[in-house]
Amino acid sequence: MLGDEMPWFLPALVIGLFAWIWMSSIERYADKKGTPAWKYVVLAVRWLPPIQLAVVVLYRFKAIYTRDTSHLEVAKHLGSGSFSSADLKLMFTGDGGIEIIMLIVFLFAVLSDHLPSISTTRPDLRQKFRNRLMMFTASFALASTTLFFPEQAYSEPAAFPNGPIGPVPEWLSFAPKVLIGGLLMFGGELFAVTTLFLAGPNFQKLAGRARLKVLLLSVSALVYLTTAIDFETDWFGQLHEQSMTLPLVLSVHLGICFAVVLQPAVRSDAELNHGEGRSLSMMGLAVVMALIVLLLTLFHVNQLTAFGSGLGPYTYAIWMSSVAISSMMLVQFMPALGFDAAPRPEIWWMKMTLLYAPIIMSMFTPYAVLLIPAIWVVLPLSSVASWFIEKDVISPSHSFVLYPLLAATLAASAIPFGWNVPFLAALWIGWIPGAIAAIGLTLHVRTRAKSTGKNP
Repeated sequence: MLGDEMPWFLPALVIGLFAWIWMSSIERYADKKGTPAWKYVVLAVRWLPPIQLAVVVLYRFKAIYTRDTSHLEVAKHLGSGSFSSADLKLMFTGDGGIEIIMLIVFLFAVLSDHLPSISTTRPDLRQKFRNRLMMFTASFALASTTLFFPEQAYSEPAAFPNGPIGPVPEWLSFAPKVLIGGLLMFGGELFAVTTLFLAGPNFQKLAGRARLKVLLLSVSALVYLTTAIDFETDWFGQLHEQSMTLPLVLSVHLGICFAVVLQPAVRSDAELNHGEGRSLSMMGLAVVMALIVLLLTLFHVNQLTAFGSGLGPYTYAIWMSSVAISSMMLVQFMPALGFDAAPRPEIWWMKMTLLYAPIIMSMFTPYAVLLIPAIWVVLPLSSVASWFIEKDVISPSHSFVLYPLLAATLAASAIPFGWNVPFLAALWIGWIPGAIAAIGLTLHVRTRAKSTGKNP
């Protein structure tokens, strides 16, 4: 198998994805050198992961076409014999499914600067958009490497079955892979646009379309999770054991947060003034966010039986919450180091740290997804806090924004615990506070712009 014949291949893919994260720096260094050799280096770094994935897909297709029983999934589901067109189903429903989807996602990222909606934008902005999308794609792929590319899919096991032990998986197993691919592509667009918040109207048009796609895909993903998991038994065990379910939940988390909180918030944050009372706002916001993350995570962890009835769930919840909260505090140094390309860089880094906390921590524990319900309800508070606490800005209507947001936050926090599976319920309704904050602040900014004669 590929891992046995070329053991360096998958580590090289990981290295290529790391290079994608630093693509902007690599291109700047290459431009500084200005030699033809460095131009080829940039081209090679950009195209290396897609080419590697194409090789993996072709290698797996060859194994299925030749009925090579040295590949475990061929031995398990097909056995020896002659190839038939029906065997191609295994390419999509087996280990090759996620490889095909990730190849499409990689190609989408590399070619994203040619999207029709931004074709008239300046070349440098399109290049930045592509690099940010590549960064987003690579970071998620790296965090999910062991799920997307498990070792057993590329290395020969110690023993093979004597013959097929089960049918080819059904087409339904391909559904979460398609949903993950779509959420990564369009969620990545929102990430790129969010980091280019003043790039022009074309990017905002693209963001509007991406938000709609992400929301539709997220609803589809929640429907899939609701129907595919047996919630009468150990539902969290199924979430962990079905390899594509965990990254599906994480991709929904990213998509929802960018669609209803982060991308709309950068436009409203840009309308804030200098920030009289900013320190008080940041301090109060940090305390409230920390308390909510701690309490809600504790409640959700306590719903599981895996940690027993003693101090186990409390200890684990406090540990996960402490890691997320501590990281949120530490990144306050980022603007001082020059990472301040946002209207309110301190709040921006708080949001981004909380957003990515479950993604990074899921590399070590699947229980990190239990942070998501708390993160969904605190992120909207980070968008509106400055508008109501700082003194040099006109606050939105309390009855139109603040009171509905607080009511929705309380409801989204408490109502799920009246359901059999609070975590799933929290995913279904947890986006509501973000939507209220986004709509309220957007309308407030537009109203102010019209009253002052500015372009909204």
